Amino acid sequence: MKKFLSMLLAVAMMMTMTACGGSKQEAPAPEKPAENTQKEEPAKSDSNLDESALYAIGGGATGGTFNAMGAVFTQFFNDGKVFGQFSATATTGGVQNVMFMENGTCDFGIVGQSVFVQAADGTDSFKETGANENLKIIAPLYSAIFQQFVGKGIKSEADLRGKKLIVGGPGSGDLAIAETLYGAMGMTFEDFEPLYLGSNEGAETMKDGHADGAIALTQLPFSIFVELTNADKAYLIPLEKSTIDTMCETNGHSYPSYYPSVIPADTYKNQTEELPTFATGTYFCCSGDLSDELVYELTKYMWENIEDLNTLHAAVANLTIDAVKDIADMPIHPGALKYYQEQGIL
Repeated sequence: MKKFLSMLLAVAMMMTMTACGGSKQEAPAPEKPAENTQKEEPAKSDSNLDESALYAIGGGATGGTFNAMGAVFTQFFNDGKVFGQFSATATTGGVQNVMFMENGTCDFGIVGQSVFVQAADGTDSFKETGANENLKIIAPLYSAIFQQFVGKGIKSEADLRGKKLIVGGPGSGDLAIAETLYGAMGMTFEDFEPLYLGSNEGAETMKDGHADGAIALTQLPFSIFVELTNADKAYLIPLEKSTIDTMCETNGHSYPSYYPSVIPADTYKNQTEELPTFATGTYFCCSGDLSDELVYELTKYMWENIEDLNTLHAAVANLTIDAVKDIADMPIHPGALKYYQEQGIL
């Protein structure tokens, strides 16, 4: 009897296991929402700009502010990430930047006001190429102050005759200015020995005593000449009023190139008095062939992030959009102009 009951119990247990599928399955756990393994992409611009496009910015000679500005804008716009890829192109300065924008080597360039005027009118360095109607301004950057540095024994403009004077590298804005400047002093390059050197090479040449003078048209103070003046290898001389007046005349040009200015006292070592001189604007320029949309977006990005740009170089540390009013009557790219009009600046 016990044997029969044991068999009956075994059969009942087998039937129970069969009903359960023959295994100890647990109730399925509630499903978890699928995890998103993809990283969130940054919001994209509503524009149709090609983020893979390549653009070149013409700067200037090594050690100069134009060179630094080319690098600054390359970094600044690459941080924007939606305009394309920017690179800085080493050049001899403003004149070459204009030529490079004209022949397609560069899309953008740093150009001084005086060189811009010469290019627009087809004069001086651009006599052979003629008036350039394709060169456009995107934004003003900083005021460049003319500075005449000299070595021992030179106290006035008259003392420059017969000396070795650094006039800037070939194709540089300094060279274009030097030709006009020394002409305003009543001299040609035959009245002294011109040395065609850029900022760094020129400074080293003065430091070694192989040059008697060098010019700079840049912000105050200019770091390279701070070193020279601190080492008593160079000092500033003032310009005569007649020279400044001649430089500031329009002389039939479409736009003014220069305006009177001063170098404040104590800008450099042993410079105890304010020195009269002249100044000019500096512009971020581009080829007129660039699309209105691209230039509009770049202009918008620049001014909406101007505080970031201010930190990248001393020359633009105090730049504000109000400076745009100074270029109201000059050839501004339509894309930039659209932004300025929207902001009520122009």
